[in-house]
Amino acid sequence: MDRPGAVIDTDDTINASPIGALQITVGVMGALILFVDGFNTQLIGYIAPRIASEFGISRDVLGWILAADKIGLLIGYLFVAPLSGYFGHKRVAIACIVTFGSMALLTAASDNTIELFVLRLLTGIGLGGALPSGVVVTGEYFPKRVRSTSITVIYCLFSFGQLSPGEVANVMLGPYGWQSVLLIGGSLALLLATTLTLAWPESLEYLVNRGGKPQAAEKILKRISPAFAVPPGARLVAGEHSGKSLKIWQLLPQLFQAGRSFGTIVFWVALGMNLTVNTSLQVWLTKILVDSGFGQHIAIIATEASFAAGIVGAFIVGPLMDRFGPYRVMSSLFVVGALFSVFLGLTLSWGAAILIAAASFGSGFCTSGVQKGGNALSVYFYPTALRSTGLGWGLGIGRIGAIMGPVLAGYLLTGGWSSSSVFLATAIPMLVGATVIALMGRVYGHARIEDRVAFAPAAQAKA
Repeated sequence: MDRPGAVIDTDDTINASPIGALQITVGVMGALILFVDGFNTQLIGYIAPRIASEFGISRDVLGWILAADKIGLLIGYLFVAPLSGYFGHKRVAIACIVTFGSMALLTAASDNTIELFVLRLLTGIGLGGALPSGVVVTGEYFPKRVRSTSITVIYCLFSFGQLSPGEVANVMLGPYGWQSVLLIGGSLALLLATTLTLAWPESLEYLVNRGGKPQAAEKILKRISPAFAVPPGARLVAGEHSGKSLKIWQLLPQLFQAGRSFGTIVFWVALGMNLTVNTSLQVWLTKILVDSGFGQHIAIIATEASFAAGIVGAFIVGPLMDRFGPYRVMSSLFVVGALFSVFLGLTLSWGAAILIAAASFGSGFCTSGVQKGGNALSVYFYPTALRSTGLGWGLGIGRIGAIMGPVLAGYLLTGGWSSSSVFLATAIPMLVGATVIALMGRVYGHARIEDRVAFAPAAQAKA
């Protein structure tokens, strides 16, 4: 047992300090990670029609190519992202960014469907390993009072990154081909890796609890609060109830200890339901509209509307979550998202481009809002040392929906389903998501789990 006054928690210092230049730098770096990640995740959807035309790919085979990076994302989220909490967010994230940047450059040289699938799979592994670190480190450096807002605001850069390759494709596809979009995506990633090496600080939790560099953490805290000092005889900790002694193989089981089991399962289900709808919209809408007779430019604009909505939503969802809590806001977004799924299905049958874009915007606002809210919920729900594991596994299991959504849509479209019917059916997973998040809110209320119970061993000792 530590003596009173003998422990100084990094989180307490951050919560008591105003937001300064270092935190803004961390937020900008996190936003850039999400932007480049989003750019390289979504670019395949914009260039898919040209690739399918050049290679003569059927819709069902194209569905697997579109899902390849989603499979890689699942692997990256489940098995690479948790490593960042143990070996350092900065080190793992930079390695992952270099990986997916290099794979994007190699994909530009592909000349068959097998190479496309394998390289997009490897791209996805890097994408999945990098993204959680951008979210977790930002959440760690910003005080609790604006933590949800900071995460959703930087996450708008992910939506902006998803939107941007559409405009790049509009400019580059004609004169330079689909390979040019991949070359730009890969180059941005390698440039980002260099920038992070020079300007991004390491996680305080890692430096104190696992990296063995408390002096480095003290210097960082001094930049946040110039009056900060560790008195003689005191020691610095990062998340006193964060299980700092846990080994890497103990992290995953802890997601199901100390009252977290139900919340962890609900988190996985909710993200899976949301990504089933979100990803199907993002990767298929451009292709569906082009096949329906709309011009490539109009089809891309309609798809971009969903990403633009995600950017707008970032500035609305985060403050609402800080004000009303994550459960109420996320369940409401799921319900409204189901209504927009129905609206989108109807507008596709009507064939009105303006209405389709409006429905895409509404659906994107809700599904992107849920996704951004889910990232904030993971930081809200899990204690510090479990956040990269909790978010990584949540996004990873959720990616099952992101994989199955586009693949199932491809088979349904090939089997004779109308595009209208496919999108009408996406209201079902949205309603499932609304139900489980509402139940999670009933169980956990508005209290953060780390404020209610420590790790499993301590909790069991009290029982």
